[in-house]
Amino acid sequence: MHKMFSTNTLFLVLIALLVIMLFFKNTTNYVVAQGDGNARHVFGVVGEKQGNRQPFYLVDTTEQTIMVYEYFQGGGLGFVAARNYQYDKKMQEHGKSYGLSIENVKAELSKAQIK
Repeated sequence: MHKMFSTNTLFLVLIALLVIMLFFKNTTNYVVAQGDGNARHVFGVVGEKQGNRQPFYLVDTTEQTIMVYEYFQGGGLGFVAARNYQYDKKMQEHGKSYGLSIENVKAELSKAQIK
């Protein structure tokens, strides 16, 4: 039941976002706003506009997942990436450009536990 509720919440947030984008897409002047919302364990943040692209970050704290979408003005919403951060948050003071894969994080944690 809890899994179904989190899925329904995710879909509700995405549908609301799509309705808002359709409304602004059909107006002559585009309005882009910075904001955030919260639905229990799921929240979304609109990123800084880059050209005709507007990133939207959706975070599910129960599933420990970050999802990234991009809205293209005049083109719609597209899925960009998703990542589970369950193992990332266990690493301390570790960082590279674009980071490690989840498998590499698991391996690093295994090595640290052996020592």
